[in-house]
Amino acid sequence: MNLNEYSSELAARLAVRQLFVFGFVISLITNLVLGAGLILSENQDRIVVLPAEPTKSFWLDDKTVSPEYLEQMGTFVVQLALNNSPETFEHNITQILKYVEPAFRGDTELALLEQARKLKNDNASTSFLPESVDVQPKAMKVAIHGHVRKFIGNVLVSTTPHCLTAQFNYHSSRLWLHSMAETDCKKPFETAHKNSDGATS
Repeated sequence: MNLNEYSSELAARLAVRQLFVFGFVISLITNLVLGAGLILSENQDRIVVLPAEPTKSFWLDDKTVSPEYLEQMGTFVVQLALNNSPETFEHNITQILKYVEPAFRGDTELALLEQARKLKNDNASTSFLPESVDVQPKAMKVAIHGHVRKFIGNVLVSTTPHCLTAQFNYHSSRLWLHSMAETDCKKPFETAHKNSDGATS
């Protein structure tokens, strides 16, 4: 092997070695950055959720949920409970029961079926028009204020103010409906004084 060939081979080997060293350094720096990020970050995962409809984004982690999530879930279950007719109550009951805590599902179903029976006997329907929502995030309570309109056939027979408070529990990474009842509009987070049509206690 002449001197030129030896020099070329040596230069090639040095270049390959430098390439491996450079790759190792980059990998080491990346691992250090990732490790520091994990150490400095909070020891919990928070998931930010963007709802399908353009309302509000919300988040949930392993301990709690955002006030926005409580607000939307509270409004959702109240709408299911109070927007009813003889044609829709079966579907709405099925949907509500999916969110009720298993231990309270039986009593809730009986209360909802009783409301449905009254609607069917009267050939009546109800619609709820929400006007405002109050949230107590720590207590996981949501108070929805609005008016319930009652129809017999196609005739509007009454419009009454309604305030319902929904109580939620969060466990197993899921928000469960614990109770829902009519409350005093001026003090919606005090103990419910009576059941509302379509509400559970």
